[in-house]
Amino acid sequence: MAESFIEKLRDAQQRHDSWLCVGLDPNPERIPAGMDLLTFGQRIVEATAEYACAFKPNLAFYLASGSPGLDALGETIAHVPDGVPVVLDAKFGDIGYTTARYAQLAYDVLGADAVTVSPYVGMDAVTPFLDYANKMAFVLVRSANTTGNDFQLWPSDRSPLFRFVTAQLNTLGNQYPDRVGITAAATQARDLGRIRSWAPSLPFLVPGLGVQGGDLRPSVEHGPTRTGIGPLISVTRSIIYAGETFQGDFFEGARAAAEDWAGRICGLSRSMTR
Repeated sequence: MAESFIEKLRDAQQRHDSWLCVGLDPNPERIPAGMDLLTFGQRIVEATAEYACAFKPNLAFYLASGSPGLDALGETIAHVPDGVPVVLDAKFGDIGYTTARYAQLAYDVLGADAVTVSPYVGMDAVTPFLDYANKMAFVLVRSANTTGNDFQLWPSDRSPLFRFVTAQLNTLGNQYPDRVGITAAATQARDLGRIRSWAPSLPFLVPGLGVQGGDLRPSVEHGPTRTGIGPLISVTRSIIYAGETFQGDFFEGARAAAEDWAGRICGLSRSMTR
């Protein structure tokens, strides 16, 4: 029987002693001159894999290059070592009939283990992804951008929309065990604890660290589920472009940055459990 996303994630976190998720947003203007998307992605994976519990390629950065970019994405995902899960960051958000095709693209064509989803059109934007028994959908609850507050905090901070979404995901998680997760950004530090108290069993994907300025401490403190599944603490530009200022090989810079982030996360986690 195929290993589930949760099993693969737990094993990778224990094996690498890491909660670091390395994001892959390959911008042609920033990758080394003369290098294509596929080579860049593969080299980043090779440089950082020993420090990562997961990888998170962003669909938009590959689609922007058309069909060659989509091919590069599929081959990059295939290059990730066995046993390390891949989250396709696409924030899919369409009605169920269409979403079923997005699920087919993400899982059957590209080979991802999980996706990110926007629930604004309703839970039928989520459920087609849950029909795949060994996969995971990380549903957007609290985003890193400030204008997200316009919707997510409506109608009030005491009873915000994102609390209602979290409650709906709890219900969905009971119907589809180990297939529903939450995306909650580190830039919304105060809300991470609130979301965890409302959803103690759902895994967290935590973007917004590094360049976006999110707070690592609450990400580590509130990230784990009550059963001990660690969060996927996602760092992208601060790792994959660390080579721009590194005194040495570009990809050694990415490796060093991944090692540093993984060590900081691990050290903070251990200090909180003493």
